[in-house]
Amino acid sequence: MEGKYTILQIVKKIYTLVLIVIVGSCAQQPAATLIIEGDISTDTTWTSDTIYIISQEVRVIDGATLTIEPGTLIKANPGEYPNASMLIITKGAKINAVGTAEKPIVFTSSDDNITHVNQSSESLLNENNKGLWGGIIILGSAPISVQSGDTSTFYVGLDPDDSNSFYGGTQAEDNSGILKYVSIRFGGTYMGTGSESNGLTLCGVGNQTEIDQIEVFANQDDGVEFFGGTVNASNLLIYSSGDDGLDLDEGYTGKISNLMVVLGDQSDSGIEISGGKGAFSGEFSIEGVNLSVSASNEDQEMMRIDPLSNGTISSITTSDFLDVSKIQLQSTKVMLHDLSILKNKTLVNKLSEVKGDGSNNNQVHFTQEMNMEGQAKGFDWTFTQQRVSL
Repeated sequence: MEGKYTILQIVKKIYTLVLIVIVGSCAQQPAATLIIEGDISTDTTWTSDTIYIISQEVRVIDGATLTIEPGTLIKANPGEYPNASMLIITKGAKINAVGTAEKPIVFTSSDDNITHVNQSSESLLNENNKGLWGGIIILGSAPISVQSGDTSTFYVGLDPDDSNSFYGGTQAEDNSGILKYVSIRFGGTYMGTGSESNGLTLCGVGNQTEIDQIEVFANQDDGVEFFGGTVNASNLLIYSSGDDGLDLDEGYTGKISNLMVVLGDQSDSGIEISGGKGAFSGEFSIEGVNLSVSASNEDQEMMRIDPLSNGTISSITTSDFLDVSKIQLQSTKVMLHDLSILKNKTLVNKLSEVKGDGSNNNQVHFTQEMNMEGQAKGFDWTFTQQRVSL
């Protein structure tokens, strides 16, 4: 009996191992693929067991909510205007894309070889693969300040004859949903207007919208751009954009906290700010800024701030710009507090050129502290952190 019992145990173990192999094999099967085209007019959920392929312009229409599960992979087909692939959340619609540090939501190009979000480190694309799709655009009903004086306008690059292309209004507390732990990669396609699309574009977005833990990697134009609106944003990481890291326009009035911008060899400025040209200039606040370069060029600037801008930037650390004096501060209504400038890990804290003649130096206040690590720790989940050491 003892020998038979032993054989039975062996059989059971073999059976168990076979089951483990089968279950494990099934778990590694590629996710299903679903092509998304046209308008989303009813509440829709994208699940993490499917790869979604955005084909040309996909819009979430007024009254509908697009929910995206943690760990969902979304890809976008290539194409330029008028066939650019992008996701647009129109006025009155919502997006609820809430990932986690362990299961972020990833938007990337259909050229990307990964089939699961946890395969990001295996991607064959890099910071040179910019401009492959159109990015994410959110259109809201919060105030904007444009030269025409209109309370709303259409987003350049979209159809001006379609009401779903418009943004702006009087609803400061407008709610367009939530973006959290979202990675946006390899965007910035040509928009037919002499410019490219941003990674994340927020147009007239209201302050009941939540924007937190956003990564934009290798976008051809700006990483994140705000056109007016009142939405607050936190924990933004922008790596190797083709133009500016962060761009504020049309009287943006809100607070941005914990911003990290790493410029690449094609990048222009870390931060660009333009005040409102209409009824109001706006009033922004940016707190906790880390600007650095991964590859330098002579034209890179730390910041470019136009005469109509109004606001405060505080707790700023910049490092390794070729020309540490390049800050264009053209507004008398913008203050820079607690600025530290580093060169080769040495504190410089000197600006020989602000606006070209030094007349705005009294608006710049330096600190003797160097904080290069605190902000980077919040981005351990990102594709950038996997590729480079922040």
